[in-house]
Amino acid sequence: MKKRVLAAAALFAVCLPAGCGSKPEEQSSGVPSENPTEAAATEAAPIIDPEGHTLEEKPTEREREIEAFTDFEFEVINGGAVITKYSGNAEEVVIPSELGGAPVTELGYYAFEAKWDLKSVTIPDTVTGIGEFCFSDCSSLVSVTLPESLTYLDRGAFAACTSLPELNVPAGVSVIHEEAFTACEAMTSLTIGSSTVKYENWGLEALPDLTLYVAEGSELAQWAQGSGINYAIV
Repeated sequence: MKKRVLAAAALFAVCLPAGCGSKPEEQSSGVPSENPTEAAATEAAPIIDPEGHTLEEKPTEREREIEAFTDFEFEVINGGAVITKYSGNAEEVVIPSELGGAPVTELGYYAFEAKWDLKSVTIPDTVTGIGEFCFSDCSSLVSVTLPESLTYLDRGAFAACTSLPELNVPAGVSVIHEEAFTACEAMTSLTIGSSTVKYENWGLEALPDLTLYVAEGSELAQWAQGSGINYAIV
């Protein structure tokens, strides 16, 4: 009996410091553990639109009802038709003033992108805006007629239109966003009718043969004078 008591006591003494029956504590290596799933989630996936373009931020989601007429795809938003894509290959395009019974009010983003055969485009006086990169990379484009109804040119509207020699932007255009004329290598004349529009990195500094025609006393005139851009008062 004594031997059994002593053996039990010895076993208790051994188990006590070792914590018998309990889970051993994990030793920290000093390096935080990384969950592969959590790490992958922190890397935001790129946002790609249906046309394959990478976007900086996720657009507002809404159900789109795209319609088609001849070579134009469009959707009617707030009573106005927005051209979303031109699928033709004509050299001269006259954009209709009405689609689906609604006035054409906007040329959507990338709508005419990389139409290399396009040489001339006439925009109706119902249109108030030209979207992001709408005519970008139309490398054969030499003539654009902008309507007096136009109020804004979005980012990169005519970027890389490398054959476009001149453009007359009506006085009603109060906003022209960045990169609007980037890489328009053949451009020698750009007329801006508005006296209040501000320069937002349109890409003019890289066009050495350009003469910028601006309104007297306008902010653009002051900018051109300070930047060394060739300019004249209209």
